[in-house]
Amino acid sequence: MKSRSYARAVNNFNNWCISTNNGYHNSGRIWILRDLKVFWIQFLEYNAQFIHMKVEAVVSRSVFYLTMIYAFNSIHDRAPLWDHLRRIAGMVDGPWAITGDFNCVLSATERVGGNTPNAEIEPFRNCVIDCGVVDIPAIGSLFTWNNKQRPEDRIYSRIDIFMTNKAWSDHFPDLYANFLPEGVLDHTPCLISSSTQVQNARSFKYYNMWEASKEFLPTIKRCWSNSIQGTPLFRLTKNLKLLKPALKALNRENYSDIENSTSIMQRRVSELQVVGTDWKRSY
Repeated sequence: MKSRSYARAVNNFNNWCISTNNGYHNSGRIWILRDLKVFWIQFLEYNAQFIHMKVEAVVSRSVFYLTMIYAFNSIHDRAPLWDHLRRIAGMVDGPWAITGDFNCVLSATERVGGNTPNAEIEPFRNCVIDCGVVDIPAIGSLFTWNNKQRPEDRIYSRIDIFMTNKAWSDHFPDLYANFLPEGVLDHTPCLISSSTQVQNARSFKYYNMWEASKEFLPTIKRCWSNSIQGTPLFRLTKNLKLLKPALKALNRENYSDIENSTSIMQRRVSELQVVGTDWKRSY
């Protein structure tokens, strides 16, 4: 968002505070929006590629460091960012998170389509190792960016990451990153949540008994016949996502009471065994 659009955008966030690095780049590359009733922030350093801050949660009084990233596109222009992060890593004295758009991947497997030169990967990977940070647990979209081109020209990458140091994982062990479905933008939103909020969620499981249902194969065929455009990996992922709720519905309609039915049958078998034993004794 260009600097000239700042005033118009601010009007959409009443009672929120907004800070940007517009003074270091005229494209308004990073915006920090916060509710002062939730977080207090002390800004420690601004740069064209990052904003580094110290954050305190108003209610819990938890304090942590946060570095928001929007790296440049070229390998040469990104190079100073890695040195800045190494320097910051030596200065933080508590939980620290680095997150944002790094505009490069950590391995060739994190990009589908296009080229992934080793010259792009190595500087980023070495910086991550030197800083002593790792990804927090993540769910949702595997690839966080795509170029929105035609299916045959589509490129998918995992360039948005939430990484933390050991002090963070010790202090916030239940936090995870949820990369939400893509919308009209080329990046997927990332929501940081606590696993304690979803501890009762049930994971998806495949049951062999479904194959005995006459509706099983038609359900598979129906979900797999959707016309989806994109790379083979993208089409596979989309089809599996469509299949999951369909199989859950099949299970709910035909097998939802199976555990209760099994318990009833086991009880009846036990009763029959007892009756049979009594009959033999009387005989």
